[in-house]
Amino acid sequence: MTGDSLLNAAYLHFKALKAKAKENLEVYLTGYAGVAEHPDVVKEVIELTKTIVEAEEAIKFLEQKL
Repeated sequence: MTGDSLLNAAYLHFKALKAKAKENLEVYLTGYAGVAEHPDVVKEVIELTKTIVEAEEAIKFLEQKL
């Protein structure tokens, strides 16, 4: 593996992580499916928001390196 392919793999990882967190957040914001599994919905929304922001920062960093 080359350095570029490693960076690309990390980039794709963070893109997928961001997409997953955004979709899960959308579920919380548009409907309450699955809420019974998570009694502290606000905490879950905060965690998903943090995940999205951290992934966006990583994506920006990696885009500069690719």
